[in-house]
Amino acid sequence: MPRPLDAESANGEGHVGPGNGAGRLRLAGGSVAQAHLRHLSPFPANLGDVLKQYDKVLVPEINTGQLALVLRGRYLIDVISYNRVRGLPFRAAELCGVIQDVIFNA
Repeated sequence: MPRPLDAESANGEGHVGPGNGAGRLRLAGGSVAQAHLRHLSPFPANLGDVLKQYDKVLVPEINTGQLALVLRGRYLIDVISYNRVRGLPFRAAELCGVIQDVIFNA
């Protein structure tokens, strides 16, 4: 049976360190949550409920957006996909900028 997903929420619960884009924004007072999907098959049992709690869902992927496509299809939510195929990990500052763009422009 899939384990429930623990989202690091905008109200200060969970990791808030500067090592990732969402953590940097939380330290700066932003209202941002994040979830790390450790297993994709099966998805966590409560993933749909967790995702539907948020107005905007951003999925950064180092591929052509397969996870975002699956999340859209399975849970019928509007997922904002940020992807690239460069073979290098995202930098925290880069994701911080993308998250800010989504918050203020999307």
